[in-house]
Amino acid sequence: MAFLYPVFLFALAATGIPVILHLVQLRRAKRVEFSNVRFIKASQEVTASQRKLKDLLILLCRILFIVFLVLAFAQPFLPGTASGVTAGNDVMVAVDNSYSMQNLHAEKDMSLLTYATDKAKTVFNLFPPASVFSVLDNNSVSTNRYPSAGEAVSALNTVDYSSNRSSNYKSVPNAHLFLFSDFQKNQFTSTSLAKLDTSTQVHLLPLEALSTANIFVDSVYLEDAFVRPGGELVLHVIVQNAGSEDREDVPVKLLVNGDQLAALSINLPAKQATEATINFRTGDRENNLAAITIDDYPVEFDNTYYFVLTPSKGVSIVEISDGKTINLKSLYSKEPLFNYTLYNAGNVNYGRIGEADVVLLNGLETISTALATTITNYIQEGGTVMVLPPASGSLNGYESFFNQAGISARVSVPTGNRSELLPPAANNPFFRGIFADYDKKMQMPSAVRNLSWSRASDDILKYRGGTAFLSRFDRGKGQVYLMAAPLHEDHNALVNHALLLPVMYKVAISGYKQEQELAYTLSSNTIKLPVTQATAGEGIYKLEKDSLSFIPEQQLRGGNLYLNIPPDLNEAGIYNLTLNGVTAGTVAFNYDNRESFLETYTPDELRTIVGSDRKNIHVYDYGDAFSVKNEFEKRYFGVKLWKYCLILCLFFLMAEIALIRFL
Repeated sequence: MAFLYPVFLFALAATGIPVILHLVQLRRAKRVEFSNVRFIKASQEVTASQRKLKDLLILLCRILFIVFLVLAFAQPFLPGTASGVTAGNDVMVAVDNSYSMQNLHAEKDMSLLTYATDKAKTVFNLFPPASVFSVLDNNSVSTNRYPSAGEAVSALNTVDYSSNRSSNYKSVPNAHLFLFSDFQKNQFTSTSLAKLDTSTQVHLLPLEALSTANIFVDSVYLEDAFVRPGGELVLHVIVQNAGSEDREDVPVKLLVNGDQLAALSINLPAKQATEATINFRTGDRENNLAAITIDDYPVEFDNTYYFVLTPSKGVSIVEISDGKTINLKSLYSKEPLFNYTLYNAGNVNYGRIGEADVVLLNGLETISTALATTITNYIQEGGTVMVLPPASGSLNGYESFFNQAGISARVSVPTGNRSELLPPAANNPFFRGIFADYDKKMQMPSAVRNLSWSRASDDILKYRGGTAFLSRFDRGKGQVYLMAAPLHEDHNALVNHALLLPVMYKVAISGYKQEQELAYTLSSNTIKLPVTQATAGEGIYKLEKDSLSFIPEQQLRGGNLYLNIPPDLNEAGIYNLTLNGVTAGTVAFNYDNRESFLETYTPDELRTIVGSDRKNIHVYDYGDAFSVKNEFEKRYFGVKLWKYCLILCLFFLMAEIALIRFL
């Protein structure tokens, strides 16, 4: 046993006062009047025995009253098992305020965040007033320290939801850190505590949610690669059911520019993503502000998915040909967004190649050194090239070009032997959206083979023998498509087959880079936005939404604007990109969907993750009452005995009064 204020023990000398009073009282003679001497002796024996016992009991009560009164002021306690582990006076309370904390508590009709802040306030009562308190959340960049518990409680009252992920918390040496969180399985790892000082006593307090059920809009994409002003679009919406129960007739709505354009109901199997298709027509506006909404409770932050439909610019296609194969101009002229340019092999504008989205080397008998170098650099910088071999036997420069491009390919003189092609794989992303009804027994063309290769990134079409007919190679930032046969009707029946148009369109579309995504996530570090000559200029770009305004780190490079998302931009929605007060574009931001999966670690699972070797990290069980309180006090402050001393002090005071009055 130890004492918090041992100086008060000197007051135990006061126990001598009742002893002195007792001794003085024994020496004092008392006069007793009586009328009959016959009973003197018997009366004296009985009265003296009773009085002696009574005086001793009163003396004992007085002594014990003083003893326990002094002990109550000295505040005795039994030292805890971990007392002395940390000698600092820093107390840090961290509250996970991510959007998953919108979920309801298992036992209380309140959100996990409300419950966490309420229980976090009780931590301050565990420590003496001289402690220094800190309040942390997912937005905390530095530690905010408060000299009093009242100021720390006020800071907890201002904690609100944030899209930022749980911080890698830092602490000062010899401190206590209390972390209140739901500990999501796809967010929390043991590395989150890696930066904590080993002398810091870390207390993990998991919160039990009522349910892990949640549905949310995972993503959207357009079936057509192009957004045509006023044109009809097919939007694919992916809705995820993260819960363990099926959901039926979930309403899904499409809003464009504030107007509801479509609505449908879908069934969502448990633990699966379901894709829905919406057909709609946009207006002629430069930017169409759109959103997909669903209804779900209690986690509502992911009920809306924002995106922007920006009209597509044209796709620049450059064909370099000797004119001995089919003319692709008529094929690409059917799509207004294709900007087609044809160059003869002897009259190539090399500067135009760098500006193109797709370059077609169609039936060239000779690839010059200058052309090979230009095309190779173009591929490395992100360009798309399709190589169609010549129908003649002249193959000058191909080997050098393939070596520069890093492709293991060999060109040979075409022969008259044709092989039939296999039907395309139904699950190949290259053919997505081409076949309304896929028929694996579809009639396929045949072709010769005078270009062969190995180790392609993707074999799109194959001969029946399994050899590749059309493949894609990823090289540098770009890609190269190789076709095994020339586009000549004597060597390749694909020229007259219905599959030619979608294949050539898909190659052109794969080279088209939509400069602005439909939407971005708030967790993105850097985004790239197109900047036209009209909007580029001196000044600072801002992201603005209603009364919110942010100035991100920015850089103009190559006709594109690169923005670093500010840490305090944590509200989903559609933001205007402004320059000098003028709107230069529109950007949609959504929350990271990892936050929408609500499965959490149990206390036992957390103990397994933390491991038994990290003695300074303590995991507490679920509990409505702050179950950590008693256990924490016993472990770090020991068992306080002053209350028991005070009770005994009052007991002996009452005993003394009873002895004097009734005996």
